[in-house]
Amino acid sequence: MKQQRLRILHLEDDPMDAELVLLTLTSEGIDCEVQVVSRRDEFSAALERGGMDVILADFALPAFDGMTALAMVRQKLPDLPFVFVSGKLGEEAAIESLKSGATDYVLKSRLSRLVPAVQRALTEAQERAKQRQTERDLEVAHAEIEKRAEDYRNLFNSIRDVIVVADHNRTILHVNQPALHDIFGYDSPEVIGKSSRVLYAKDADYDSTGREVFDAKTSVKGKLVELHFRRKSGEAFIGELYAMKRLDRFGNVTGNISIFRDISERKKAEADLRESELRRMQLQLELVYAAEIQAKLLPRVYPRIAGFEVAARCLPAKQVGGDFYDWQQVSPTLFNLTLGDVMGKGMAAAMLMATVRAALHAVTLYNPPAQAVHLAEKSLNEDLENSESFVTLFHAQLDSMARTVSFVDCGHGYIFVRRENGRVETLNPRGLPLGVQGDEVYQEGKVRLGKGDVMVLYSDGLVDAKPELELTHEALAKQLAGKTSAQEMADALIALTGKPDPQPDDITVLVLRAL
Repeated sequence: MKQQRLRILHLEDDPMDAELVLLTLTSEGIDCEVQVVSRRDEFSAALERGGMDVILADFALPAFDGMTALAMVRQKLPDLPFVFVSGKLGEEAAIESLKSGATDYVLKSRLSRLVPAVQRALTEAQERAKQRQTERDLEVAHAEIEKRAEDYRNLFNSIRDVIVVADHNRTILHVNQPALHDIFGYDSPEVIGKSSRVLYAKDADYDSTGREVFDAKTSVKGKLVELHFRRKSGEAFIGELYAMKRLDRFGNVTGNISIFRDISERKKAEADLRESELRRMQLQLELVYAAEIQAKLLPRVYPRIAGFEVAARCLPAKQVGGDFYDWQQVSPTLFNLTLGDVMGKGMAAAMLMATVRAALHAVTLYNPPAQAVHLAEKSLNEDLENSESFVTLFHAQLDSMARTVSFVDCGHGYIFVRRENGRVETLNPRGLPLGVQGDEVYQEGKVRLGKGDVMVLYSDGLVDAKPELELTHEALAKQLAGKTSAQEMADALIALTGKPDPQPDDITVLVLRAL
């Protein structure tokens, strides 16, 4: 790829020195465009126009000086590389220039250092730009975390049953308002830090729940019990307690959670209905948030790839599913594309999907497809074996400059290339799915995409939705005729299913179209 021409602003009052600097740069292979200025007004106007990549400056000029120029640059463009090129520059002046923000200094008598100094200055500027971008990304991520935490706090406080989070000693750590006040008459500061015994009317009930549920040595299975509780006023009432262990993300017990409900007015007639409703609400709540989180795991914005366009659709068979697609930009011209299908559907498949996606993200950015898949399989083998599941996967890397796709097919097979003339090609080689034991050495394939060619990835849910249509590669390729965009093609393939109810399996389509 041809290197972009370097744009240099040179502050110099001696034309011969300026010519010598330009000759030094070009003789060492630097393709550059140099604008020479010698006065403050010229220098200031050039800064306003912008567009320069590096500034070279003499330290002392008749009507202007390099340190003033450096201060002007650092005020407007703090990351722009600035290198002094001067005939004389004492040690104290050199140190002062570096402290003031100069990137480097080169003596005119030693112009052999000029090109290395410029190259190093550009490299450092790029690193600073990356660091600033990383800091901005972290700020955005922190804001998102804070927003999500606030959403969860609002949700927690909106639930009408009293939810008490306690430690192993059953000391209350968190409790939701206004439910606590509505049912027990307390405000949260009155109970936080105290034993949850304060909420029980009978010591025997408090002790029994400790033995049967909250004992750290017992199993983590939750339990729903009917007990007597006591309000702040001293009034006792009959209620339900759903008691469960509090687990961290690794499944370790960190305390307990109690959900209290007042059933005194309908103790007998509605007990079974309320238990069922509680469980349904809890499950629905988990599924809603699981679906929301899973949807956010999928890419939200299509990548901008010179000479190509990408479109994708994913329809889970349930609120959550095991299919996923993904892409990553590796460099300005390299892009990773992935489509995976975890065996099964629903919550279990969704959990494995998130694990597989995370494992791939950890290795695909810095490894070619075959090596990335090999590393991902090593990290996933134990989880897939324990869950008795497997994953079919197609992982590819697009080189937009060479217009080639390097890929690894891990037992997926639902991929084809439709050439501009309508001819359909199946991609090989093909290996075993992740999680299937064997001495598999994944082989890379490569295909070149010319103008008008389309690569289509899909999951078996597309075929299973309407088995009577016998949707072969050729049959699917015919549906792309006349379609003028990747999105239109993806929508046309999804439309073939008719969105069956119930949907037998997750349906995912990813289309890469060469422009």
